[in-house]
Amino acid sequence: MLKNKIMRKIGLILLLAVSMPSCKKMLDVPSHRALTEENMWQTKNDARAGLSACYALMRAAMSNENAHWVYGDLRGGDFQSTKRGDLRAVVENNLNASYSTMEEWRDWRRFYTAIAQCNLTIQKLPQVTATDYRYSQNEMTLDRAQAIYIRAFLYYYIVRIWGDVPLVTAPSDGTSKTIAREKSDKVLDFAAAEAKACIDGLPWKYNGKSPEQQGDYRGQGESHHISITITKGMAYTLLAHIYNWKGEYDKSLEYANTVINNQSNTGYGFVSLNDLTRLDGAFRGRIGANIFQIDMNFDHAEISSTGQLEDWTLREPYIPKRESEIYVPKDSVLKIYSEPREQRPTYFFTKMEEAYPIFFKMKQINGAVKDPVLKMYSSCIIVFRYEELYLLRAEAKARLGQTAEAQKDLNQIRNSRALKNVNVAMAGQELMDAILLERRRELMGEGWYWYDLVHFKKIPQYTRLTQADVDRGAALWPLSQEALSNNGALVQNSFWK
Repeated sequence: MLKNKIMRKIGLILLLAVSMPSCKKMLDVPSHRALTEENMWQTKNDARAGLSACYALMRAAMSNENAHWVYGDLRGGDFQSTKRGDLRAVVENNLNASYSTMEEWRDWRRFYTAIAQCNLTIQKLPQVTATDYRYSQNEMTLDRAQAIYIRAFLYYYIVRIWGDVPLVTAPSDGTSKTIAREKSDKVLDFAAAEAKACIDGLPWKYNGKSPEQQGDYRGQGESHHISITITKGMAYTLLAHIYNWKGEYDKSLEYANTVINNQSNTGYGFVSLNDLTRLDGAFRGRIGANIFQIDMNFDHAEISSTGQLEDWTLREPYIPKRESEIYVPKDSVLKIYSEPREQRPTYFFTKMEEAYPIFFKMKQINGAVKDPVLKMYSSCIIVFRYEELYLLRAEAKARLGQTAEAQKDLNQIRNSRALKNVNVAMAGQELMDAILLERRRELMGEGWYWYDLVHFKKIPQYTRLTQADVDRGAALWPLSQEALSNNGALVQNSFWK
């Protein structure tokens, strides 16, 4: 009964969030006027529903029309489109193309809806301790720390897509506003400060053994929260990534070290290829290799009509579809995974003898679901995993001149995939190229490749875009016409004007 009440409150919040984009002359963030009523923030159940909505709206933004993979993978060119013109336009970096899905991908309103819910939750949670004695100060601090993390993560996420973005940190009062874009470095500095601020309120694990989290959190044991509910390890990992993107590699290394050196507290670890790709493996989630995942649990009503890459990559005989939407050409697979003893193609691909090989890395097919409208997948979005963090740390060390230590981290991943150590003489740009290649191979299809090309300054080498295009802002996405129309303070990214 209690769970049903909370789910109804979450449903109300999501319904309001979905229905409000019609409000005009706003930042292009839906107003949350209906959610600011005092009676929405009186009880412990209200607090739980408010925080749960932060998670749900974050998931909705990242999964909408498979946005996470569109932003993170398709522009890099490893994946090709079979027939869909909108996907081909993304692959070819024609981001002004006229498709309804393209307008969805250009639009940041779903992300700002999630940010608005975080702003509201951060502000309102403290008042619940005064109106419901069951909601302790300890529990409020823990819940609020999670909302702070989600907001910080969302700002890190959208800066990589659009560059300069509006920085909104207070709940909307329902009035029309025009808010200009803030410089991306300032937004990232805010996100880093927020990530640091939430750490003290978070536990390493939800096992009831830390002062930050006592007893069963929300009536669930530790296994329910692994990789999903925000922890100190996630916050330190986010900091490592924020500073990596900013080019402050000493700080990135500091926070990556904090995570890796606290393995006894985090429980994080490497994952075998079999456990990474098998049914009910890493992409089903809640395992030590996944530092942070966006869950898609059918049992918890978290399924979506979009948001699982399998919907685009699989086809017969695995699902009732004659042709997949995207694939990696055989020649590309052989070139990327060209080293002797390389095992990943066997686990990541199937039907290599056919014209369109199947990308088979994610295949969390839920056989219990027969209704094609509900889909049949239960895979999560892996945001951060342990292998990726090691490669991030290897990059930071290499850029700081710690060549031997960078090689050691790189070799950890290579050895776990049956590859030999790199040549001890490898250094400088050659070492950086090796780290980028290993990220490309290990993280294929996980939403990293485009951002890596941007960060490693390799876009002209691997795509049709020239350095002149990049200098003019082609690496960023254009803003949607809806955003520009609703907020007169916004200016389109230069390349896309």
